[in-house]
Amino acid sequence: MMSRSEEEHSPEYPRQDTKLIILLLITAAVMLLGMSVYQFLKLLFLPRISLVESNIITILFSSVIATIAAYFILRKRQLLLQHTMKEIAVRKRAEEEINNLNKELKNNILQLQAANSELESFSYSVSHDLRAPLRHVIGYVELLQKNSSSVLDEKSLHYLKTISDSAKRMGLLIDDLLNFSRIGRVEMQQTQFGLEQLVKEVLGDLEHEMAGRRFKLEIGELPDIYGDRSLMKLVFLNLIANSIKFTAPRDESKIEIGAGADDGSEVVVFVRDNGVGFDMKYADKLFGVFQRLHSTGRFEGTGIGLANVQRIVHRHGGRVWAQGAVDGGATFYVSIPKSINGGINGL
Repeated sequence: MMSRSEEEHSPEYPRQDTKLIILLLITAAVMLLGMSVYQFLKLLFLPRISLVESNIITILFSSVIATIAAYFILRKRQLLLQHTMKEIAVRKRAEEEINNLNKELKNNILQLQAANSELESFSYSVSHDLRAPLRHVIGYVELLQKNSSSVLDEKSLHYLKTISDSAKRMGLLIDDLLNFSRIGRVEMQQTQFGLEQLVKEVLGDLEHEMAGRRFKLEIGELPDIYGDRSLMKLVFLNLIANSIKFTAPRDESKIEIGAGADDGSEVVVFVRDNGVGFDMKYADKLFGVFQRLHSTGRFEGTGIGLANVQRIVHRHGGRVWAQGAVDGGATFYVSIPKSINGGINGL
């Protein structure tokens, strides 16, 4: 069964046959008219012609008319056939081009997957190899601080503290890079689960982050989704933790979690807060690895949490985006396809 697009581009055989039938009818009508005119002229100019002579003239006249009509019919049929052959040739070339493009696309996807795999392996190896010398740096700095603090002046002790803090921060960056690499390699275990229960678990895990602060939490009705539950828990853990962190300057932190309108093809969930927000002209940097829009002195973090969010959501075949304003809060949206086959395991 042909698709709609194939039907639109297929040769119009029925229409051509109709044109041919119309041409035949017109030819027959012309022949009848010609014979009528011939009979009238014969009676007008040759009233006393014999029957034999009349039949001979009729046969000759009919033969001429039939020959002319046959020529035009065959010529039209030839033109129609040539047109059909051209359309078939064009369609065949188009199909060959589509097949070539599909092969090229498949090859590019395989190359991209191979490049991603090599990059993840490289990141994992480099990060893993950096951990040992970094531990040595931290260890020796701590020994200096412990054994030589009495002979070092305040400036030297400050230098050691700066080295130690920087090394520890680098350790956190390496750990986050390793986690980012693992997220791309872990096999997804997809199942149907309730998002409302998952969000409650995340809020329970973050109770210590909210201790001693005033919070107004609004959790709307959340749908069930299909995906990897542990990975999706990490998504909302990062998003809600960010809302908690960036609403710290507020007297009362407000966090709203809800679902968008159901369009039938995907589930959209949002996390909204009244925090410090961000400038929308830098929105494209939010989900980059180690990208930060706020200084570490004001808000701690390594800048990889949202990169993990985007990677997990993309592996589920979904989208993630954000809206915000400086000092006007932020809203992060996550869309997950309802289709079971929506996930992209290789990215």
